[in-house]
Amino acid sequence: MDVNELGVQYLPDAIGQEGGHSVPRYVTTTNGSGAGIVTKEIDKCKELGVPLRTRTYVEHIIRNEKGVVEGLQVRQGYRFPKKDSGTTKFIRAKKGVVLCYGGFSADLKFRMYQDPKLNETLDTTNQPGATSELWRETAAIGALQVQADWIQCGPWGCPREKGMGIGWQFNQTAAAEYGLWVNAAGERFVNELANRKVRADAIMVEQANGKKCFAICNEPNVAPLKKQRPGFLERMLENKIVEKYDSLAALAKAAGIDAAKLQKQVDTFNEVVKKKSDPVWGRYINNDQVPLTTGPWYVCELQPKVHHCMGGLVTDIDCRVIDVRTDEPIPHLYAAGEATGGVHGAVRLGSVAILDCLVFGRVAGQKVAKEKA
Repeated sequence: MDVNELGVQYLPDAIGQEGGHSVPRYVTTTNGSGAGIVTKEIDKCKELGVPLRTRTYVEHIIRNEKGVVEGLQVRQGYRFPKKDSGTTKFIRAKKGVVLCYGGFSADLKFRMYQDPKLNETLDTTNQPGATSELWRETAAIGALQVQADWIQCGPWGCPREKGMGIGWQFNQTAAAEYGLWVNAAGERFVNELANRKVRADAIMVEQANGKKCFAICNEPNVAPLKKQRPGFLERMLENKIVEKYDSLAALAKAAGIDAAKLQKQVDTFNEVVKKKSDPVWGRYINNDQVPLTTGPWYVCELQPKVHHCMGGLVTDIDCRVIDVRTDEPIPHLYAAGEATGGVHGAVRLGSVAILDCLVFGRVAGQKVAKEKA
C-alpha cells in the first residue's frame, strides 16, 4: 500500500519524543490526534462502498457447537449507556469476525478487579464508553486473555480538566521534553522522559507523601509546543489549565512550591542542559533545549489518569484468537489493536499503539478475507 494512499497529513519537520523513547522519534497528524487517521479511513471505506454501522452494541459473539464463530448478536440503534436501548439483530459472519474494541479504562468496577489502586479518585483519559463488555464476552466464549491487570496511567494529565484534555500537551511536549517536573518541595523527582509507568508511579508516591507535582517550562523552551500545536498554549492559558508568570519566584508562590529550593533546582538543571548530561536521573537532553533562565514562566499541575489497557486477547501471527481450553485458534475469530494483549509489555511507549493497530488491523483484514465463506 502506498504510504500516501489515504491522504493522512502529518506535521512537517516536527519530530516528538514521548516517555521511554531514547531519542525523538514520532510524528503526529496536523490536527493533533488519531482522528486525523480515522477520518481518512472512513472516507476510504465510503469510497469502496463499505457500510459502517454506528450505534451498534455487541451483546454476544455467537460460537456454534463445533466452536466456530458464526456471527454476532447486537443492539442496533443503541444509546450509551442504556443496555436495553435499540433493537436486537443478528449479523451472520460468512468469513469471520475481527475484534478491534478498546480498553476498559472508564469501567471503574472492572478496572478495580484488575488493579484495586485504580479507584474512583483517578480520572481516565478515555471516553465514557471505554468499558469492559467485550472483555467479559470474549472470556465467556473461551477466548484466552493475558495481562488484564497491566493498566497504564498517563502521567501528564492535569486535574483542572476532565478526560484527556489538552494540558498534557504542555506537560509532555514542553515541560517533559524542554523543561522539568518538580514536587512542591521544588525538587525533581523522576526522569521526565522515563516511560509512563515510572513517571505515573513516581507522581503517586509524591502525592501519597502530601506533595503535589508540577510541570514547568519557560518562554524560549515552549517554542516546540507552539510549532507542533499552534494556538494550544493560548487555549490552556485562557482556560487556566496552564498559568503564566513573569518570574520563577512568582510562579513558586502561586503554585505553593518552595521558591528557594525551586530556584536552586532550576540552576542545577541548567548545568545539566549545558552539559547535555543528566547524572542524577539520566534524562535525554534535546539538542535544541536551552537553559531555563529567562521568563515568562509557565506551570501546570500533574495528575496521572488511567489511559491504556496493555492486556487482552492472545493471538497468533495471523491475528487469530486463541482458545483458552485448547491453545488452538478459534475458527473465524480474529483480533487486532487494544483488544489484544502481549504486544506492548507492562508499559506501552507513547505513539507505538497506533502502528500496532494499523499493521495488525491490516493483517487481520487480509487473513479473514481469505477465509472460505
